[in-house]
Amino acid sequence: MKFLIVNNIQSTSLILSKIIHDYNWGEITNCSYTKFFSNNNSLNLKDIDILIISLPIPIYNKLILEFNGIIIGVCDINDQDSITQGYLSGVENFITKPINQFQVRGTIKNLVELINLKKCIYNIEKIVNPTKIKTHINII
Repeated sequence: MKFLIVNNIQSTSLILSKIIHDYNWGEITNCSYTKFFSNNNSLNLKDIDILIISLPIPIYNKLILEFNGIIIGVCDINDQDSITQGYLSGVENFITKPINQFQVRGTIKNLVELINLKKCIYNIEKIVNPTKIKTHINII
C-alpha cells in the first residue's frame, strides 16, 4: 500500500506516519501543501493508494480527476464547513483532530482491507475473463 500525507503541520504528519509504520500498512510519502499543489508536482498520484490530506484546503478538481485511490481528510472535530467541503470535493473518510490513534487505526485498517479485496476481485476477473479487463483499472 502506498500512502501520501499532505500536511503542513509536522506533528500531525509524524503521528499519522508512525501509526501507519507501526502496523506495517505500507510506504509513506510526506508532502507540504506548496509542493503538492505546485504546477511542477513531481508526485505520481496514480501510484498512491490512500491520500491523507489536511482540511481546509482548496481541493482542486484536477486532484480528483488524477487520483484513483481513497482520500482521507484530516480536520478539527468542530470544523463542519471543512467536512462539508471535503465531502463535496470527493473526500469519503475523515480523521478528526486531535488525532485519536484508535480512530486512525480503525479507519486505515478498514480501507486497506477494502483496497486489498478490490485488488483480489480485479485479479480474479482478469483470470476469468481477460478480454473484458481494461489495461488500467480504477481499483477504488
